[in-house]
Amino acid sequence: MTGYWATVSARFRTLLQYRSAALAGTMTQLFWEIIRVMVFTAFFRSTITAQPMTLEDVPTYIWISQALFVWFPWGPDRDVHTLIRSGAISFELVRPVDLYTYWFSRAIALRTAPNR
Repeated sequence: MTGYWATVSARFRTLLQYRSAALAGTMTQLFWEIIRVMVFTAFFRSTITAQPMTLEDVPTYIWISQALFVWFPWGPDRDVHTLIRSGAISFELVRPVDLYTYWFSRAIALRTAPNR
């Protein structure tokens, strides 16, 4: 029975580490986004000219940009990277398809359902 308990305990601690890292990342993002809201508030209060968006809309804009941050293309597509490194990219270049649209659709699929 102790072997099973050790397995449960080890797995629980591993998952708890991932959860605590995710919580720490969330708290960090929350901290910096609150600072951004305070900076924009200071800018809005220090000017008398008309601004392109209202002060009430700024936090919404900041939080939406933060929620969509995961869609930024920071990392390359691993398959395309492998194709380039192996030289198999030449097969992709002679396909009878629009290469931009083909790779763009691959990138959309990677961003909506990441494999990481």
